[in-house]
Amino acid sequence: MSLLPFATVDERALDALAQRVAALVIEQLERPGRSPWLNADEAAEHLRCPVSRIRKLTMTGELPAHRDGRRVLYRRDDLDRYVRQGPRALR
Repeated sequence: MSLLPFATVDERALDALAQRVAALVIEQLERPGRSPWLNADEAAEHLRCPVSRIRKLTMTGELPAHRDGRRVLYRRDDLDRYVRQGPRALR
C-alpha cells in the first residue's frame, strides 16, 4: 500500500523538475568567481559541522590546511575527499 494512496505522479513533470533542479545546481557550481578555497567558517558550513571540529581536525593533521599569511584555508576537494574516504585519503 502506498503512503499516499490518492497521489499520482506525472512522470514527465517529475523528469522536467529533476532536469531543472540539476541545471540550477550545475549553474551554481560553475558560476564564475567561485573559489576552491574556504576559510574555517566556510569549511564548517560545507561539511555541516561546527567550526571547532574543523579546527580540531586541522590541529591533529587529519584535515589538510594551507596558509596564506595568517589565514588558514581549506580546499573544497580536500573536504569532499575527507568525507568520502576518511583522513587517510588525504595523506
